[in-house]
Amino acid sequence: MQLGSAAVIIFENTFYLWGQQRYRLEQESVYPIRIALQQYIASPNAAAVREALSSAVHTYEAGFSHWIAGSARRSQRKAELIDTIFEVVLQHRLYLEVQAN
Repeated sequence: MQLGSAAVIIFENTFYLWGQQRYRLEQESVYPIRIALQQYIASPNAAAVREALSSAVHTYEAGFSHWIAGSARRSQRKAELIDTIFEVVLQHRLYLEVQAN
């Protein structure tokens, strides 16, 4: 889950960088995916995403043994976990940092 969330953040930033690069007058052979990956690894986002998702999964799994498969409570908790994952990804978008600088 952490890898998938990181990939979404990196790919979104890649798309942003690619869009910015299209409008540059200089013709550079730069690979936006490499830049986005380097930015993600160097940013505090990588650790923050890992910690937030670990906590969310731990919370989700904490009450797992008490639930009956297919129960409404389990479905609600799963929906909450998915919402948390979306929230974490949206809060740690890289291109927002680039715009702020």
